[in-house]
Amino acid sequence: MAHDVATHIRNEMFTTGVSNALFNGVIAMSLSKGVEVIALWGLPESIALDITATSALLLFIVALIMIPLNHSKVRKGKVEAFEWDNSRRLHRFWQRLPKGLFARALCFAGLGLFVVAPISCAYYVILGVEGMTSEDYAVVKGLWAGIMASIMCVPMIQIGLADPVPAESCAQ
Repeated sequence: MAHDVATHIRNEMFTTGVSNALFNGVIAMSLSKGVEVIALWGLPESIALDITATSALLLFIVALIMIPLNHSKVRKGKVEAFEWDNSRRLHRFWQRLPKGLFARALCFAGLGLFVVAPISCAYYVILGVEGMTSEDYAVVKGLWAGIMASIMCVPMIQIGLADPVPAESCAQ
């Protein structure tokens, strides 16, 4: 029996959030070993640069995984198909993304680069954060990445669940 779409999305949000929090926290800790304080701005290492790169790369990679994975679950009958509600602005927006997987992943990367990263960096500026210890940053980055992935996986799941299933797979 197919799972309810809302239950499936909640489960995927939790799994995606936790795995990305742990993964990105560990990566941040290992990359910043030996660095006492990571500055908000500057090169070669800075919080802003790391947040910007992670916003784009994480959403690109998660989209490449989540969209086909969820499309496959609908095709196999494990989850019900998702129905778009055209009265909702965001649903209409997500339906306008290109149809190819790589193009969709690039759109999510662009969203990360031009929307998520500036908003995320703005919080540091508003809070007056000029730098963090590497340990503190690893925790903060892990939590941030987990929350971002958990939120942004929702439209990726919806796209994967809503994509039409090819007619030849319905005959089986």
